[in-house]
Amino acid sequence: MKYDYFETLEQLSLHASDAVRLACAPKPSGDTKSISSLRKRSDKLICELEDALFSDFLPPLERETIAGCAHCLSRVVDQASELLCHASYAPPLERQNEEGLVCLRLCEKMCEAISLLRRIRKPDELPDMQGFRSLLAEGRRAHGAMLSRVHSGILPKSAAQTIILTGRLRAEISHAFDVLVEIMLNNI
Repeated sequence: MKYDYFETLEQLSLHASDAVRLACAPKPSGDTKSISSLRKRSDKLICELEDALFSDFLPPLERETIAGCAHCLSRVVDQASELLCHASYAPPLERQNEEGLVCLRLCEKMCEAISLLRRIRKPDELPDMQGFRSLLAEGRRAHGAMLSRVHSGILPKSAAQTIILTGRLRAEISHAFDVLVEIMLNNI
């Protein structure tokens, strides 16, 4: 039976989205065991994918782009895990972060875009890149506003670490989306 790379990338994107949801939901709904389980399942999928890439004569996309996309999605899970671990020790006020809500929406768009990989053959089947970039800009504005609140004393200095980790998560999601766009550009 032929390995389904698209299915694996979709599963990894869902794991990334679930991890971001655990870390960024207004009321954190996860614990470190839940995200650790996502991490283990993601690692297992990446190992299976890499084994298949080494043994498959002609994968549907270039090997390095499949692996690169999978690794980017894995780093989203890692960054969400780091944020969740930190947030579990932070006071509730510090966890409320508009940028985190943007990260949730960015992950939804990324999952939608990854599901398009199976069908991408023409330029009219592309993801909403303008919408994604607009959300990124919204996340950058939220990030700056939160840091300004810390610098002005409205938020305690201890909130800075949560803000920084959320910014890193947004950057990882953005990088994963960029890799996905490159895959699409190379395969249209």
